[in-house]
Amino acid sequence: MSESGLSAVRETTVGPLTLAVETATETRSVVLVRGERVLASRSGEIREGGASRLLADIEEVLREAGASVREVELFAAAKGPGSFTGLRTGLATMLGLAVTLSKPLLGVPTLHAVAASAGPSERVLATIPAGRGEVFAQLLSVGEGGRVEELGAPRHVSPARLAEEFARLGGGLRWAGPGVRKHSEVLREAARGAGLPVSEDSVEAGVWTLAPSPEELAPTVALLARAAYGEGRPSEAHELRAIYVRPSDAELNEQWQARAK
Repeated sequence: MSESGLSAVRETTVGPLTLAVETATETRSVVLVRGERVLASRSGEIREGGASRLLADIEEVLREAGASVREVELFAAAKGPGSFTGLRTGLATMLGLAVTLSKPLLGVPTLHAVAASAGPSERVLATIPAGRGEVFAQLLSVGEGGRVEELGAPRHVSPARLAEEFARLGGGLRWAGPGVRKHSEVLREAARGAGLPVSEDSVEAGVWTLAPSPEELAPTVALLARAAYGEGRPSEAHELRAIYVRPSDAELNEQWQARAK
């Protein structure tokens, strides 16, 4: 979410005390919000420390905000797609807290958070790195109030193939997320080949917009979870399921070995 958007958000103080984590991307983030007001946050590389570092971040955020984990009214976590290890760490940690404290837990699709953080757009292609030079991607729409609607299913695909596919569909498209930052040259080359202008500002007809990638996604995860909770969507911890899109490397190896027999 843009700094101007967060500035407006910080002024809103009505709503549940929400603890949110995002461990699906390369940057782990934790945030505590009251309604939509950010009270404290932490972030770091996902490879640093695993579950122990995540728990330490949670403790630091609560301490900075002067709050106890027992005061948290809503837990939220990005539920994928993304890093298998990161996802499992984040979901298991939040599931443990929610179950232990008998509090609601909501999962937010990672690509929905990516799209919402880029701001309102009729068509936004949310992307995050998926390893081996590929990305997870999903075509979405984001309304003025931040409501996300799916225009397509999440996919696991190469950036070149994705760019080629959407270049044939023309402009009026916003690209968002860390996948854009990592593969911007691929996207720019595809746009040049299709005669499409590339911008880093507002979306216009016939233009591809490369939105800046947010440093932390946890604040947007918290906002989307709070909105879903306010609408009465299911928040039972045991109902939370990760979105993986593709099998893990271990599962792929097992499949390959089975075919080789």
